[in-house]
Amino acid sequence: MHRRWTVGALSEMLGIAAPTLRTWERRYGVGPTFRTTGGHRRYTIIDADRVATMARFIEDGLSAHDAADRVKRLAPHELAAIVGSGPEGLRASGHEQAVFEILAGTKEFDAAKVQSVAENAIARFGIEEAWDEVIAPAMIEVGVQWADGRLGVASEHLVTAGILSALRAAAHEHPTRGPSRVVLACIEEEQHKLPIVALGAALAKRGHPWTELGARLPIESLEAFVTSSSPAAVFLWASYVGPSEEDLVRLESLGRSTRLLLGGTGWPDGMATSHSLSQAAAQLHEALSQPLP
Repeated sequence: MHRRWTVGALSEMLGIAAPTLRTWERRYGVGPTFRTTGGHRRYTIIDADRVATMARFIEDGLSAHDAADRVKRLAPHELAAIVGSGPEGLRASGHEQAVFEILAGTKEFDAAKVQSVAENAIARFGIEEAWDEVIAPAMIEVGVQWADGRLGVASEHLVTAGILSALRAAAHEHPTRGPSRVVLACIEEEQHKLPIVALGAALAKRGHPWTELGARLPIESLEAFVTSSSPAAVFLWASYVGPSEEDLVRLESLGRSTRLLLGGTGWPDGMATSHSLSQAAAQLHEALSQPLP
């Protein structure tokens, strides 16, 4: 038999005052959706999950309006997962909602919205979790939609600019002093530098200054820089475009003079040393915490 609740029964079950439940229904449309043959309104299990999730979102700091808007976008299985998993489910839902909002801002050509959502995710989850669970998944989806024609080049550039501004702002919140002992760069054919900008922000939060050499760095330029500055570590990013065989040989040689870390999916199988921002940041933190040779 399907469960149905009156407002009083649901109030008692969830510990939410009946007047509050009635206000949520009247103001925000979060209320009972089932009617008995006699016309009486009843809460279904999905309605109950929606109310419980809205209460948790409010406890997590959202306004009632924003909490209601969010729960109405969630599918029944998502609501059930949140209710069943408690704070961890709320965190996962927060990730998904932020991804959704970045994509919405992209489609609306709203750069300010994209930047704001990214900044809020960084403030709420920290730079590493925000990148791994929100920003990177959003950028991957933008790439998918650009490839199949649902988004244009302008949209891809807009979201990149908004995210870049948010990452730069996060790094500036933690000014670092002293000589840089780590180099962040992309291989020569790699145009996507957001991952190394995010890594720079993560290093700044951990107190490590860095030198960013950006996208499309020729291997000979990297070699010259390492020879002249003798960094403790170098992080190289490659996503869709991998290095040439010649460059791989030169990188192997470079790795004998400095700690060389590789990130991204563009490397041959087994070569990448990190597969997430949190992993890369932890590896570099460990390398930079060691004394100079």
